[in-house]
Amino acid sequence: MASNLAKRLRSHQEAGGVRARSTWGHGPRLTAQFSRGSVNHNGHSTYYLLEESPPVEFPPLLGDANRLRRQLQLVRGIGPKTAQRLEAEGIVWVDGLLETKRFQTEAKHVLRAIEARDAWELARRGASDWDLARLYEPEEFVFFDLETTGLCSTQPLFLVGLMYFEQGKPHLKQFLARGFEEEIGALDAAADILGNRPVWVSYNGRAFDQPFLNGRLRYYLGNELRPGLHIDLLRHVRQHYTGLLPDCRLTTVERYLLDTYRVGDIPGYMIPQVYYEFVMDQEPALLEMVLLHNSRDLQTLVRLLGLLQTL
Repeated sequence: MASNLAKRLRSHQEAGGVRARSTWGHGPRLTAQFSRGSVNHNGHSTYYLLEESPPVEFPPLLGDANRLRRQLQLVRGIGPKTAQRLEAEGIVWVDGLLETKRFQTEAKHVLRAIEARDAWELARRGASDWDLARLYEPEEFVFFDLETTGLCSTQPLFLVGLMYFEQGKPHLKQFLARGFEEEIGALDAAADILGNRPVWVSYNGRAFDQPFLNGRLRYYLGNELRPGLHIDLLRHVRQHYTGLLPDCRLTTVERYLLDTYRVGDIPGYMIPQVYYEFVMDQEPALLEMVLLHNSRDLQTLVRLLGLLQTL
């Protein structure tokens, strides 16, 4: 069905004689208006912005940034046995290694990375997501989830869902392309928020959402985004629950770990098909379940971040 819809869309576009720089080109006239949100323009194109303030709170961060200075094994060349020996000698802080000839240089690298909040470097050396998270303030976090028309970034995305907090208040924003020509506008608007928040939280985002997003950004704008720290919660779910849950899908995790049951949720495999229908008909009701699905995913990420830190 999705293939037939794509053919219908191409035929409609080719009949119009005008093509935009997007995978599919111009579609039907963009007339969809939703019960919440508004049409915006950012210099590239129009896009639709939907906003809400759901009843969720940012979870307490349980890691300890100071613990990074006590992790001698962040210094290359120090394994468990060497760390144990050094601790027996009274060296329990990375700073103490500055007095040693063998580890002085590497200790400086670690301390500089901590001061610079270089989470990527510290993660490469073995620091945990939770301790790294404490290098940042809650206002620097953004939870994100994409809805796309396929699994490869040569295909368009049409919705970027973001959730972030300011002074404890949640802001959930959904940047929607009502047609393929609005994708660049939605992307650029979402990139403004993502680019100003160094900690990204996702579910399978390191393998899918971030590469997909950057593929589309490179296509349109010639650049890409890289967070200071990307906490992919799927990695932690797999680490603790593989073999204990039927699978690691987000809805399964919700049900078993958060005691939350979605009623009337749209299956992920149907979302591209529904979007093609929406592009042709511009009927808002077609996308309501997709928007709700995306909003639920974002709220679950916030709750799941709080739970997984305790394990």
